[in-house]
Amino acid sequence: MKTKTKKRLAGAAGILIILGLLLAVDGFTGDPLSRAWAQWRALHRAETLYPGQEFYVASSYSGQFFNYGVTVQSATSTDTRFDVTTDFWLFTEDRAGEQVENRWNTCYRMGEEGADEIAKILAREAPGLELAGVYGAEMRTVELDLAWEPDGDGSGRSVPGNYLENFPLDGAFDMSILQKVPSRLCLQVNWTGTPTQQDLDTVLQTLKQVMEANGLPVTYYDVHLVPMYSLEEYDRRYSSRENYLNEVLESGPVPAADIS
Repeated sequence: MKTKTKKRLAGAAGILIILGLLLAVDGFTGDPLSRAWAQWRALHRAETLYPGQEFYVASSYSGQFFNYGVTVQSATSTDTRFDVTTDFWLFTEDRAGEQVENRWNTCYRMGEEGADEIAKILAREAPGLELAGVYGAEMRTVELDLAWEPDGDGSGRSVPGNYLENFPLDGAFDMSILQKVPSRLCLQVNWTGTPTQQDLDTVLQTLKQVMEANGLPVTYYDVHLVPMYSLEEYDRRYSSRENYLNEVLESGPVPAADIS
């Protein structure tokens, strides 16, 4: 083989190796051009699904293994927001059906607004309960799950699609929705000393009384009582975090009808 031909083949092989390495790196980290392409496709998908609305990119994520995720948001509809993924630059899928049409966004937003209202009521009418801010990015002291149905295994999920008439897109939140759809109220209460089952029962009774006195019938109550000690007492009582967590009392989702 002539020397010139060998050099050409070696050069071509070198280029292929470099391209392969770049492609491998791209597969793990993504690249700005592919991300921009995914964003354009996401906006195009949104404008096709909801003609007449203007959308913008709320966030962009992933990029690994040639998978790019984009969250698009309508400029005129708070609840018209959904995720779009593009794989290998050509294959695009969206979650508009679940997040918008089945009203997940609406349900979640209303739950947050309801939680804020309930937190104010509890602060006013049950000041003895020291609520911990542990829910959501905003570290709320209360979580309200609307359209919540148990799954039989001690947990459950919100299924707003089963109650669509109660979740109009961008509709104003109204506490009367608690009389129309099942709900779960979640709280974590900081408790001085080691909580007992009697303490947990008392907290559940207090919550139910306050809620129903304000015309807010919750279907399920889910409460954690967390023991609180000084650092010295904590170190004296517990040899590990696991031992401490064993003293946290969890009610699980308790039907309001079972709280006397």
